[in-house]
Parts: sequence; C-alpha cells; structure tokens
Amino acid sequence: MPAYAIRLKIFLEPPGRRQFLSTLAFYQKTVNCRWVVALEDELFPTHLTTYLVLRNDRIANFRLVQHSDINDGVAEMPFIISDGIGSTEANKRKLIRRHVMLGKNRGKTRKVKRGDHQPAQGDLGYNGDDVSPGLSINMRYSHIPPKVGSELSFTQFADSVEPALIKDILKFSFMAKRVIYPLERCINFDKKDNFDRMWFELMTQDAAYLHTVLFTSQTYFMHTSSQNNPGAVKTVTMHHSRALQLLRERLAAKHEEVKISDPTILVVLALAGHAHMINDYETAKTHIDGLRRIVQLRGGLSTFSYHPKLSIELLKCDLGIALSYGTKTVFFTEPSSEFLMPYPDFKQFMTQHSPTQQETYSSLKHLNIDEKLGNTWSVLRRFCLVINSAAEHKRRLPKEILLNTMAPVMYRLLNMTFESGSFNESIRLVQLAFSSHVFLHWQGVTYPHTYLPERFRNCLLTLKFPIESSPHLLCWLLVMGAISIFGPTDNAWLVPWIQVNLRLCEVESWDKLRHQLKQFLWIDILHDRLGESIFDIAWPLQKDDENSGFYEEQAASTRYKENRDDSYPICAHDTAD
Repeated sequence: MPAYAIRLKIFLEPPGRRQFLSTLAFYQKTVNCRWVVALEDELFPTHLTTYLVLRNDRIANFRLVQHSDINDGVAEMPFIISDGIGSTEANKRKLIRRHVMLGKNRGKTRKVKRGDHQPAQGDLGYNGDDVSPGLSINMRYSHIPPKVGSELSFTQFADSVEPALIKDILKFSFMAKRVIYPLERCINFDKKDNFDRMWFELMTQDAAYLHTVLFTSQTYFMHTSSQNNPGAVKTVTMHHSRALQLLRERLAAKHEEVKISDPTILVVLALAGHAHMINDYETAKTHIDGLRRIVQLRGGLSTFSYHPKLSIELLKCDLGIALSYGTKTVFFTEPSSEFLMPYPDFKQFMTQHSPTQQETYSSLKHLNIDEKLGNTWSVLRRFCLVINSAAEHKRRLPKEILLNTMAPVMYRLLNMTFESGSFNESIRLVQLAFSSHVFLHWQGVTYPHTYLPERFRNCLLTLKFPIESSPHLLCWLLVMGAISIFGPTDNAWLVPWIQVNLRLCEVESWDKLRHQLKQFLWIDILHDRLGESIFDIAWPLQKDDENSGFYEEQAASTRYKENRDDSYPICAHDTAD
C-alpha cells in the first residue's frame, strides 16, 4: 500500500486539539498510515514519511492524499466537529441525519450475487491496491477505539525513559509556556524560534538534558498536586541524580565547547531552579555561581542576544535566588547605572490615549519619593498599561519587552538602599514583590521566600506614612503583598489591616476596590482573580469580631488631622506616639 499523509488545518485550543487527535487515531488504523504532530510550536521530529499537520486558524481541506502525488486532485472528506458553542449549521445537520440513516429504512435487503460487487472509485481497501487520486475513508467500526500510545511513541530518546513518564513530558510541554511565563497570552513567542524547538531535539540527543526535563516536569506536578506521592519523589530523585552525574562527566571531559554550550546552560539552570524550589540554598548558590562562570567564558550576557528567552531565564534564576535568600546577584553586580540595561521605550506600544510618563508617576510624585525609585515606578506603571491594553485588544507584544523591563527595573531596585521602615523602602520592596510575581514565579508554584516577605512585613509594621498619602495607597500595598509574597500564615495580621483600610477607602464592592487598585501597579489578567479572593476574605467586616472594635478605634485615631505635623500611617498598626 502506498504511503499517505493526512493534512489538516485546524482552529482549536490545545485541549480541543488533543481530543481531536484521539478521534483521528481511528483513521490511522483504517488507512494504515502513521503520523507525527506539529502542535503550535512544539515539534516532534521523526523519520516517518507521513504527517498530520495542524496550522493556521480554521478547519479546512481535511483530505487524504497520496504522499508521492500530493499535488494531484483530491476529494474533500466531510468531517464535523462540535465545540458545544452555538447550534450546528443547517447543511451540517442534514449531512449528519443522512449519515445516521445510512442502511436504515431500506425495506427488505436484496441478496447480492457473488461477483456483482464492484469497488467504488476512490474506495480504500486493505490489500494494498493502488487507488484513484480522489480518496475517501469508509467507516469500518461502529465506535471509535481508544487512542493507542502517544505522539512520542515512535521517538528515540537519548536515554531510556519509563513509558509512564512520556505522557507527563507531553503534558508539561503543552503547558510549559503558560506556567513559566504568566503573561504568555500577551507575549509573542515566535513559533519559528529555534530555541523554542530545541527542547525536544535535545531530549533525543542529550541524555543530561533529557533527565533534566524529566525531574523538572515531575517536580512541577508534585508542587501543584494536593496529594503526597512517594513514587514521584523517588522518580525525581533518580532522574535528578542521573542528570547531575552526566553533567559532572561532561565538565570533567576535555570538550571545552560542550562545557559552555547552550544545552549545558539549560541543564545547570534546571538544577539551580530545582534547588531553589526545594529551598536548598547552598546547592542553588553553587549552580548560580557555575552559570556566572559559563557566561563569563562565553563573553558576557551580551553574547546571548540571539536567544532572548535564554537571557531571560538566566536573569530570572539570578534574581529569584537573590530575593529568596537576601544574597547578592551574580549579574550586574556594579551599582553604577551605566553597567545596567537601559529602560525600555514603550512609545511604540502606547495608544494616543495612554498617559504620559509624568502621568504614570503622578500617583507618587506628591509624596517626594526618591527620584530613581520614581523612575522604576514609572517604567512598571507603563508596562502595566501596555500589558492591559494588549490583553484587552488580544494583541501580542514582542518577548523582548519582558527582558527589557524585568532586568533594568529589578537590578536597579536591588542596588538601592533606604532606611528600614521608611516610605521609600516600602515602595522599593513592594515593587520587588510585584516584579517577582509578574516576571519570576511559575504559576501555581509556591516559592520558599524568606528574605523578601520578612523585610516587607517588618517595613509595613514599622512604617510611618507621609501625611499627604491616602488610605488607597496603603490598601494597594497590603493587597499587592498578599497577592505576591505573603502566605496564609500572614492572614492573622494582614486581613484585619486590609479590613480597616477598606472602610477608610469607603469600599463596599470588589469593582470599586479594583478601580482604586488599578491607579497603581496592576495587571488585570494576573491580579484580578487573586485580588477578588482577598476582598472576599476581608469583606464584609464581622460586627461581632473580637478585634473589630480595636481596629476601628485605631483607624479613627489615624485619620487625617489638619493640626498634626508629624508623619503617621493610615492604618491600624500606627506605632507613632
């Protein structure tokens, strides 16, 4: 039988696509053809000569063609997909009824004499006979059998892989971008980028990287699962140890180029990230120092401009470890601004109705904060406006905007120093908390923060607000801290404080609070859901709460007083005399 290829153009979200592939498994058996899948930018290279190709934005031209004669005329095959939205078109309903009634209401069946049957033109049999260019698929079964194997069943990995883990690799690959980059829906990760495709090719060529992907995916599923799985812990330990062993063998070898290659960097990045996730500071510090040496041997960070995503991952790892443990970063160690990346220019992404740079700074300008601190605030504020606009209008921004915002802002903030408990220090720390949540964190993963939450908590509890400030700013500080870095153990002091400031802000609904919070740093697609959940916890105030009288009394004593000259916080935890 000649080789065949199924070509398909499809417009479905990834879950719908995977369901569609299961349906097509039936046709794989029927026509005795095999395929690999190209889903978005995830490629599964193989030596097979037949492919199922998913591209573009609509379902069209589903047809079976001879691979050796692909340009010949072909007959379109009807294939109907129901997505549960809206009703099926009239012509499709008619086609469905006609198909359902095939073989029914025909009266008495006439016996067919031997030799009378003539195969219809385009009929596809199993004996390997050639068929005409116009082909059709005849249904041979009354039901669609379950899918056998996975899209990776024919892939030869660089090392042995347990069959059960192949499914997890595929599952993680589908969700990796959304997990690693919370703003993925607004960022244009080029599907033709070789770096995006390299991850799979490396699993077939580099055993160390293969085991890195295995323990990384398993670690993620462990951290996002509510159930304890001793088997998963054993799997992670085994593949982590194997990846580390292979890395040591590589570094001990004489191939200098391999020691500092991109695959080696990816392996060390994963090892550092894993150590950070399980709160193993010493190991994480060892790996990040190793990354610094590799980058130096490669000629510095500027040599990675050809891979913006690799640059992003290097800096994310460095910043994440520094903020978790209060250590120095290994990149951009000079406090002088000339060693740092310049601030991004958002002009090309701003609409004619977007606020100017001065307007984005206006919410803090009257508080006389540090000029450099005001610059970072203005950059983050404009970044929020650009992202919110892109999400609203379903546009995608270049991935460089992540790197060009994250690096210059966060490294400058880390190099600033202010007095503990000062208003400047609170604004610096809340910007770091905001940036960590937006740029550094994996979605659904709780990081072992100790340094940043502790510093921000202590700063808030000893803070003396400028008299010109409003309760709206403090309310945003508390809510953003709760969203970004504070955990359930902080609710005892944080929730009552938020409750008091909700009253001071005269807020009685989430929509009104959201409108006030958006005057500061706020990204709708990240913060709306989390912010509303915090509001639901803090509101309504319980009249019979044993602490409510205390907090209300304290709040009343800290309202604005024209005859007061000293600074004080608009909050229940005023420590001023």
